[in-house]
Amino acid sequence: MSGSIQDMNNRVNQNRSLKPSNRARFKENNRDNIYSDSEPFPTKLTFKKISEIELKKIKERIKNKALKDRTSKTFIFISIVAALLGILILLIK
Repeated sequence: MSGSIQDMNNRVNQNRSLKPSNRARFKENNRDNIYSDSEPFPTKLTFKKISEIELKKIKERIKNKALKDRTSKTFIFISIVAALLGILILLIK
């Protein structure tokens, strides 16, 4: 039984030695990236430029879609409630 416990301890030690913080790249002052050779983050974000008219159109489109979704969900909810009330009335009679 002690052999399997020793194997488990050996495996834990081997896994611990594979951790990125134990690799040679983190020793002393050498703190380069582990997984990539490129810069970690881009220095500046670039956003798409949109005119005010186009922005208003996009906002209006989003509002219309939200209104349609809300009305369809309300219709589905009301129809389910009506169906359940109909079934309840039939069961009571």
